[in-house]
Amino acid sequence: MAKKLFDRLAAILMVFMMSAALSAQKGYEPIRGMGVEAKPVNNSGICLACYSGSMNPVVDANLDNSVSMGNFASLLSGNGISVKNTNGMYPAGYITGFNVDLGTSFITVDLLSSLRISTYKNGVLQETTSSSTLLSVPAFGGSKNRIFLHLKTTKEFNEVRLYQTNALSVFSSMNVYYAFAFDPAKVPVDQNGICDDIIAGSGVDGNVSGSSSFLAPLSFIQNKERIGDGDKNSYGSVVLPVGLLGSYSVGVLDKNQVYPAGNKTGFVISPDDEGKLLSAEFLKNITVETYLYGQLQDSKTLFDGGGLINIKVLGFGSGKQKVTLTSSKPFNEVRLKITQTLGVNLGSLKVYYAFEEPASCDCNDKIQTSGSAIPGNIVTGSNWTSGPGFLGLILAKMTNTSAIVDTNTSNYATATLPAASFLSIFSAYATVGTNTLLPANTYAGFTLEKAANLIGVSVLENITVTLYNNNTQTDSFTSTGSLISGNFFTTDSNKFYVGGKSTKPFNRIKVTFYSGTGVRIPQNYNIYNAFASRDDDNDGVPNCFDQCPNGNDSIDLNGNGIPDCAEGCTAVNDKSPTLDTDGDGIMDACDLDSDNDGIPDAIEDLDKNGKFEDDDTEGVFGPVQVLGDGIAAYLDLDSDNDGILDLFESGIPTSVINQIDTDRNGIIDKGVAVGANGIADILETSPDSGILKYPLKNTDGDDKPDFVDLNSNGDVYDLYAIDKADLDDFGAGFISRIVDLDKDGIQAVVDTDLVKRGAPNSPLSPYATLMKNAQMKSGKGIDADITEKANDIKVYPNPVKSGENLNVRSEENGVYTLFSAQGQLIRSDKFSGNAEINTASLPAGIYVVKIETKSTVKSYKIIVK
Repeated sequence: MAKKLFDRLAAILMVFMMSAALSAQKGYEPIRGMGVEAKPVNNSGICLACYSGSMNPVVDANLDNSVSMGNFASLLSGNGISVKNTNGMYPAGYITGFNVDLGTSFITVDLLSSLRISTYKNGVLQETTSSSTLLSVPAFGGSKNRIFLHLKTTKEFNEVRLYQTNALSVFSSMNVYYAFAFDPAKVPVDQNGICDDIIAGSGVDGNVSGSSSFLAPLSFIQNKERIGDGDKNSYGSVVLPVGLLGSYSVGVLDKNQVYPAGNKTGFVISPDDEGKLLSAEFLKNITVETYLYGQLQDSKTLFDGGGLINIKVLGFGSGKQKVTLTSSKPFNEVRLKITQTLGVNLGSLKVYYAFEEPASCDCNDKIQTSGSAIPGNIVTGSNWTSGPGFLGLILAKMTNTSAIVDTNTSNYATATLPAASFLSIFSAYATVGTNTLLPANTYAGFTLEKAANLIGVSVLENITVTLYNNNTQTDSFTSTGSLISGNFFTTDSNKFYVGGKSTKPFNRIKVTFYSGTGVRIPQNYNIYNAFASRDDDNDGVPNCFDQCPNGNDSIDLNGNGIPDCAEGCTAVNDKSPTLDTDGDGIMDACDLDSDNDGIPDAIEDLDKNGKFEDDDTEGVFGPVQVLGDGIAAYLDLDSDNDGILDLFESGIPTSVINQIDTDRNGIIDKGVAVGANGIADILETSPDSGILKYPLKNTDGDDKPDFVDLNSNGDVYDLYAIDKADLDDFGAGFISRIVDLDKDGIQAVVDTDLVKRGAPNSPLSPYATLMKNAQMKSGKGIDADITEKANDIKVYPNPVKSGENLNVRSEENGVYTLFSAQGQLIRSDKFSGNAEINTASLPAGIYVVKIETKSTVKSYKIIVK
């Protein structure tokens, strides 16, 4: 009967398997738990004899466990690993693949071309990657760097395989951690609108790759973990060998969210010697690329023959420069690729962090005659602004200077410089004055554009920016000093920005262009505007972007775009910083009760290792080879798969549960106040104290609290006590039929809502509240819990003769529990409107019957004669 019921349910659910209508879910979800099989394969298919060791680490709850592919009996072509989910199918369109590393070896193009990912449906091949489609994955170099190998499917499947197409000794060092499968349409899209939003945090992985097996082992990156550590001032260094051809890339991948098309993204970099600028030759060799689940989206070389690409201030006076791509497609990964060409020694490059931001991010810092935050005008006079020359005969000249300070930011003045010789140096210049004195630590400069191409010419070596307080010079910035802290935008525009950080108050900004002794052709520069960005707290962030006016905006450890100094929670853990599973307004990473089941996440960290995703322990070893149902306990509403929801095994009194979970779906209602920590205030000693009023329920006093104890009273399985013995396929007290469409940890065979989290009208724990009371176990305190008979519940006859039935009548469904006078549990069962309790086996004496319904809990003293 049980098998027929399950088969019918499975048939109904099969077409919906793994595709319930969820608002959002995690990416890179592991394929793991009961019903998931990991096996070795070779050219002949499944090959159990060709692998020495257990494959279970690939499908268990610990995502840091792995199997070594070096344990194959041979390393011939065709060896690999299969992960199959026997619980159901994944639809077409899912992303699937494997998380692997190569130990101390390097992953290169040559290695990746020998790997394949294939999907199967009930043992029949569906599709497989080619060498080109697998090459788009993030590839790492170095010691124990884990990577994701992706395949976007076009057919449904329930098995995914990774194998090699030829014999490579490097395959012997590959470690496989887990397979994954997820719906890319349900991964959250970042829409926070924050400028210079660092891509960092616990869900961000760094990656490094090389274009050839020859170059990659000789190139390396020092301190690569610092690129994604959330500190905008720390950096990793890419070190490139002298005289070798090839490319090397460094990047970050966000497992938690996708960034939208139209946003800008890139990296903050600087040369190894911050006293110099990145040369045009270096810029010709830098490319910014974006990827979505391993597939290349956009690619832009910073210097593509059209001229130097936009530069703007970053870091105010440091050598930091920002290389940027405006995305045309969504992405979850961005890489910085450096290609070394013949005869070029690029040396090393500092990479601080990756970022993304809306395309509109810009400060209102322009100096204009009107309509600006900083009013000002052109300073006239031969010492301040040069003229148009005499009858056009003098070639060094400045024209249309009023355009620098007008309200149309598309207008520009033009500086013209003649071709120079070693005997003469010509200059053109313009000065803008402000109506008020600007303070020290203001970054000031000009927005320029170089007309004609710049290949082979350093655009900055012949420009000087000087600051004045009236007629007194306060600062001067040149290319050999601190002229520019650049921001390179890969757009069709050739605009760039020059300037410097003031050390003293000033009210005039002058730009001077020199022809230079090495320039053999006339040069033109367009000047669009002057700008002045204040940084009152001197933290390197201009006031217009500063979220902490008196703090350090450069530290954002969780990578959510809000500096740690501007937010209350800065937790970094393996919970998602982008998902709010229980919908209480607090992201999981900062929520102390992420699923609102009344049991804090810290308690649901069952192994107490500070990680939450590895606590998935449903089942019993022996009957099953792998524990878990695929949902970690901190998000699982039935953490032991006994059919009783965690909220009802939490220890919270039924009377309180009635108030906070009105539909009894195992989730505290959204209207219940949770303060800032995510725990319902009503459960704490005071709001946000984090200290619970109610002890965790442990009916039998053993080492397992009820929410992970299959027989909470130490006698009968909980699953049996709620009349679900037919769901116990192994006789071990747990549900092993893993069908969980809404990913709430409640299996479909007992879930009353297969679309939304929770199961409305789920049964209460069969173990009466009395069992929590140690006094009751000693025979004390019984009368205190017995109340007068309610009008809507009748228990009769009383007294009752031994052997006759005791009748329970109620207007609601519920659960009755029968205790001896000493508090020993005798019997418990559900009833629908009425119940008959047989007393044939009961000796004469006093008993207590407890009745629990949706609206009330009552206890009655019964005499058996």
